[in-house]
Amino acid sequence: MASKVDTLLGQATQSGTEAKAFAELEALGTDAVPYLVGHLSDMRQLPKSEIELNNNADGAFEGIRHYSPSVVHDALAAILNQLTGQNFVVVYNGASLADRQSNTALWQQWCVRNYPSKSPTCLGQAQAR
Repeated sequence: MASKVDTLLGQATQSGTEAKAFAELEALGTDAVPYLVGHLSDMRQLPKSEIELNNNADGAFEGIRHYSPSVVHDALAAILNQLTGQNFVVVYNGASLADRQSNTALWQQWCVRNYPSKSPTCLGQAQAR
């Protein structure tokens, strides 16, 4: 899973492959959550400030959720919200560095509680190899 997420995040930062990469990240499902949380420190700029996710919410008035993320972190936070229903600091449409750092810390805490066997991954330590 780690190498798949790494590959898709690389594609997400390349023009022409970003939309497909985000769709594939979402399709990985909840098994990918610790790996996505572990990458929230990724502040690489996105080629397009645009991501669309299926709106699976009960009573949703539209089928697609539209966001304007600036960096990888913002897009991952939207995907994590989609996969888990959790929301901490809203950064999906861009945010300050302080907001992103706060969001990362809250996601990491949540991830460690909910995926204790994946704690190092949640904390981004698996990427530090």
